[in-house]
Amino acid sequence: GYPSTVTRTPRRAMAAKEPDAAFIAEAQEALIDEDYTKALDLYDVMIEGYPKYVPGWVHRSAVNLKLGRAADALGDAAKAVKLDDRNPKAHLRKGMAFFELGEPAPAKMCFEKGAELEGVRAKYETWIAKCDDLLAGNQPKDATPESAKPETSTAPEAPVQTPRYKHQWYQSLSHVTLEVLAKKVNPADATIVIESDRVTVTINDDRVPDDPYVLDLNLFGKVLPKDCKTSIGAAKVEVRLKKAEAAQWGDIVAGAGGASGATTSVTKPAAAPPVRPADPSAKAAQKKTVTDWDKLEKELEKEEEDELEGDAALNAMFQKIYKNANEETRRAMNKSFQESSGTVLSTNWDDIGKEETKIQPPTGMEAKTYEH
Repeated sequence: GYPSTVTRTPRRAMAAKEPDAAFIAEAQEALIDEDYTKALDLYDVMIEGYPKYVPGWVHRSAVNLKLGRAADALGDAAKAVKLDDRNPKAHLRKGMAFFELGEPAPAKMCFEKGAELEGVRAKYETWIAKCDDLLAGNQPKDATPESAKPETSTAPEAPVQTPRYKHQWYQSLSHVTLEVLAKKVNPADATIVIESDRVTVTINDDRVPDDPYVLDLNLFGKVLPKDCKTSIGAAKVEVRLKKAEAAQWGDIVAGAGGASGATTSVTKPAAAPPVRPADPSAKAAQKKTVTDWDKLEKELEKEEEDELEGDAALNAMFQKIYKNANEETRRAMNKSFQESSGTVLSTNWDDIGKEETKIQPPTGMEAKTYEH
């Protein structure tokens, strides 16, 4: 655990080439806490004041990806690469942005470069595999040369068919994510309705205004509509559903199997059904292993925490302690920090509540009182 009293050195004035450590920690905390609107505002200010600070561009790219703004994310990542082409995370974000824009070839190149620079390939392999899947799926199914095809008589032009998009899904214990693989959908043309046991995705097409694409799913389990999120990107429409209860679903639709961990009449518990995409023709359904997408997302978010160093890491640690503390501990932290002019931070109210906390300057320094 943490010591009951922490002696904290006052924050040093930092060089103009990078932001104050507390500012970095505040922006980072907003991103980790999924407060993307606040994070975007903070990184906007950070980049405006420190345009050569590479992590600012990298992190704003991550925020834009979370907000479904892939084109903006690509611009930020490209700027980061231009400033420092040896930064693996800049290449990672650039690849993720290209992927969201439906460009798997340049995305794969970025992921390969990031893996080369970082020397750790494992966390890039999933993204590279996703690119390979898309690239394989984009190959033409009919490779017969035009000259070898039989001549056909001229016939009236066939009517425009309603688009039928592929869809897939994956899950964690807490969430189910549904993806409709529709490219370049205008947000104004998409309607997503989420009920406690049902989700409906409707995509209008100007070519067939009277016959929109509709995906209507009666869900396997209950969800919490207020806690669900949606995003419309260049490569897909995404619906992230918050489960009402933490459990593995046998499928995304009702009636497709038992919940994970349910027991049957046999002596052993029933095995958890495999997590699979709803569309069996999707490439992901043909793989022998199942990718833990929730784990991947958490690993990427943890990278943001791990990048903090020095004063920024210290500030983040104190903020986390305060956030998870009870009321008595918070009172101790506030009182000790204010009374000691920022030189002492204590979590022990039994000690701090008895008397005023004295200033404890770092070794070799002397506390002085200034009159205004």
